[in-house]
Amino acid sequence: MITLRRHTRLVAFGAFVAGCLVASCASTPLRATDTRPLVPIGDAAVQVIANGCRQVEVHGAGMMVAAGRVATVAHVVAGAKTIQVRSPRGVTDATVVYIDPVLDVAVLKVDPSIATPIPIGAAAPGNRGEVVVYRDDAPVTLPAQVQRLVNIQTADIHGNGKHIRPGYELTLDIRAGDSGAVVVIANQAVALVWATSREAKSRAWAMRASLLEDHLGASTPVPTGECA
Repeated sequence: MITLRRHTRLVAFGAFVAGCLVASCASTPLRATDTRPLVPIGDAAVQVIANGCRQVEVHGAGMMVAAGRVATVAHVVAGAKTIQVRSPRGVTDATVVYIDPVLDVAVLKVDPSIATPIPIGAAAPGNRGEVVVYRDDAPVTLPAQVQRLVNIQTADIHGNGKHIRPGYELTLDIRAGDSGAVVVIANQAVALVWATSREAKSRAWAMRASLLEDHLGASTPVPTGECA
């Protein structure tokens, strides 16, 4: 087990999060091969647009991981009055049906026709995949690689407490507006990107997408809470 120094700085795309990262010694293999048709990552990825907390729109990313359900991060949609999702197929309104400010994850209910779902899975160190982010409102695909499994000790999205977020350390070059981008490996959505390093180039951290599996059936709108 390796513990990084506590002064390691992460940027959660607007917030500085001090904490320690603990690498897991065990590896989590990919699940059994999915027999469903291969879904191009660009057909599943979306841009998330939230309004209500700032004078300008808050942009993030996400992915449809079940019919009409988009996975994203909580700090993009927290406190939002209106939320939209954009894909190459158009733009649609979105409703938050699950949000966890401690784990920094959220599920949005959207029109199922806006994207094609990719199933949730898991990854192991060394696995290579892709993420889709938006540049000038257009989708861009970036390569990503899992370096290790980590348990990230950090505050919640409002800067309170000390909590553990199970996830992955990635080799991935991201920037502001990419939060919520989902790493896809072997046609499975495995992780939601939430932070990048200020001290190491092309290093990012992501929560395990499996944290949302029990909440994809939610359909009742929930409060988005305070702005992050």
